[in-house]
Amino acid sequence: MFCITDELIKSMLKSDPQAYKHAREIAARNLRGHQYARTNQFDITARFAGLDEKFRVKNRDDLADALQTRLQKLEGYKYQPDVLSLLLQLADRPLENTHVEALELLRPASPPPPLTWAEILQEDPYSDDEIWKDIDYGEDSSGDEKLPKRKDKVHISPATFDIDDAYDPESCTVSTDETLVTKLEETKFWKVADEKKAEVPITELQAVRETLFMLGGLQTSLYRMKSWTHGTSLCTKYVIHNTPSTATIHLLSQFMEIGNRLNDLREWALQKETASRPIPRSPLHQTFVAAVRTRLLQFDCCLSQQQQKYLQPENAVPVSLMQLHNDVRAMSTPILSLDSIRKRVELDQHVLEALFEQITLAQMTLDDGLFKYTSDVFFECLETFLKPIRRWMETGELASNDDTLPLFVNDTHSDAASLWHDRYVLSLGGRDHLLSPSFLRPVAEKVFIAGKSVVFLKELSIYDTNSHASGQEPSLQHDTSAFETWISSKYSIASTVLRQHILETDGLMQVLNNFEILYLGKNGAVFEDFATAIIERMESGRRGWNDRYVLTELARGIFGTILTAATAERVVVRATKAKAQGKSVKDLAAISIDYARSSVPIYQEICTFLMQIYRVKHALQRARVRPSRKAKPLAFYGSLHRLMWFADVLRSYTTETAIFLSTRDMSAAMEKAEDVDEMAQIHVEYMKRLHQRALLSKELKPIHNAIIELLDLGVLFAQTKGSVSQQVNQEVDRLLPFIIAGLRSVGRAGAEPMWEQLADRLS
Repeated sequence: MFCITDELIKSMLKSDPQAYKHAREIAARNLRGHQYARTNQFDITARFAGLDEKFRVKNRDDLADALQTRLQKLEGYKYQPDVLSLLLQLADRPLENTHVEALELLRPASPPPPLTWAEILQEDPYSDDEIWKDIDYGEDSSGDEKLPKRKDKVHISPATFDIDDAYDPESCTVSTDETLVTKLEETKFWKVADEKKAEVPITELQAVRETLFMLGGLQTSLYRMKSWTHGTSLCTKYVIHNTPSTATIHLLSQFMEIGNRLNDLREWALQKETASRPIPRSPLHQTFVAAVRTRLLQFDCCLSQQQQKYLQPENAVPVSLMQLHNDVRAMSTPILSLDSIRKRVELDQHVLEALFEQITLAQMTLDDGLFKYTSDVFFECLETFLKPIRRWMETGELASNDDTLPLFVNDTHSDAASLWHDRYVLSLGGRDHLLSPSFLRPVAEKVFIAGKSVVFLKELSIYDTNSHASGQEPSLQHDTSAFETWISSKYSIASTVLRQHILETDGLMQVLNNFEILYLGKNGAVFEDFATAIIERMESGRRGWNDRYVLTELARGIFGTILTAATAERVVVRATKAKAQGKSVKDLAAISIDYARSSVPIYQEICTFLMQIYRVKHALQRARVRPSRKAKPLAFYGSLHRLMWFADVLRSYTTETAIFLSTRDMSAAMEKAEDVDEMAQIHVEYMKRLHQRALLSKELKPIHNAIIELLDLGVLFAQTKGSVSQQVNQEVDRLLPFIIAGLRSVGRAGAEPMWEQLADRLS
């Protein structure tokens, strides 16, 4: 344990003995005093049993069998729970990422078969007669016999392939230039310098070489590395010939500043995540780091070209630190712009946001080189950023562990009825700003709606996720409209399919038509029958007149004549506990019609207002035809006429002007809507406009209250049989001018021209 700790501390503190000793003491003290709990072997067994069950449920029996085989091999091993616990912690979605075929690569190669005598005898059999013959050792070794003289053979030079391929070692050596070593030693100015000298003269070429090495991140003598800060400092002992020291130090300091920033960028790009130093990086951040590494490599290649230019030139090149400074500054400006972006990213700014701001600044300053350089990095990161957006817009899926797309909050507890508005919502930060890069905010609504449309279509089982593969995807370029074009290509498919389904099947328009019939009196005869039935029950004063079951059956029977049976069955009439005194039209507010689980309140208000108008008309009509022993005075008929005329004008305005014109405009806008959210917004605006035109908004509350008082006068007049005609006329003379003046006032303000028309009709 302590050996591993020592290696870990050495890797972190490489060249600081005092810090190493202090860190080792702290680590040893903590390790001795900590008691580590043993691995729970029963928990490990249960987790592997769960994995086995999961594999078999997902139809991966091959994977489950392979797992069981290897678990059986580990039985009896002393550290089996610890090993299995480690494997569980290292596992990364084994169901999706594991391939059983890959296990064949781990199977050891079968050993070659043992050599047998049959194979040996097959190569060298015993039946060969030559091996059994006796050898005459004296036949060729007689020294007494004289050898016959042989004729000298003509020497023939051997062919090329007969020459011996053995080489003379001396021929392989290359002669050494003794002066080359001397020249090399002379160039090492840091070795030949006298340590007692305050200043050591060097050439400008040597300064150029040291500068290029320093910019490449190497240790030099002119620039000293600081181990505790990972920076460099200028060694002022070396002085360039025939150059002012102040100017030289200033120039070299600028080189040093560039080198320090490059070294910081290299260290940040090359740092690795360890157990003691975790570096949480999202896929987008990893892409940015990879792009920085690529640019650092390109910068090093440019430095190599500069080294070849000065140290091994093809043609005569004047050596100049000033020229090198200009070249290095031009080469390093783009890569150092990434360093500034890196610092902003470390301060929790979004990577793409920082890149986009840098691109915008370069474009505004007409810096084409920096614009092209930074935009290339931006598009590399954008490809990674668009992957979850593409998945959301094409399949309607959101990865729970992916923070690349912080656009949506997933509410999985919402029911199917509120799927469109509640399950997915835009994630807002401070000041109601979207938690997304600024360039995405103009099209965030389209991204959001496209994904929701796919989810909605999936719930309807009418969407094919392969429909995106057939079309050609627009390319992302430097054009400002390229990104919006790409978003629109993904957006139009799902939203168009959903819109066509809603309009072609008449689902939405049929629901709106049902709302018009039930609440807005589209069929005046049927609505009047329903209102009359409710009013007669209320005026009867009987107990239970507002029984919701009776009223529901009554409504279903009346509206069932023009609605389908299934639609009529969904109609429910609710009534609050109110005494049916019949003295005010406000009593009708206790009645409400529910077509869905929660109908729009504005529909209920308009329905109540219409029933209040019908209540006055019904009461006045009965008062006119009610038989009487005494002849009614002329004042009675005058008041009756004024009140009925007011009720008729108000009903005509509400149904034929306010409701009809608003509904017509809404239907036309629905036909042009591009998506469901736009349709919903159109309906919201329709409700707002209808509420205002029907004189029910808060701004028109005084006018509405005066209208209700005038309607109550009609009910009172009908119930008193005209005995209060004079008082009624006085109240009408007081309220009607107030209503007319109020309508003209708000009409002149430019809100609704139809209010002035209503005022003209009432006057």
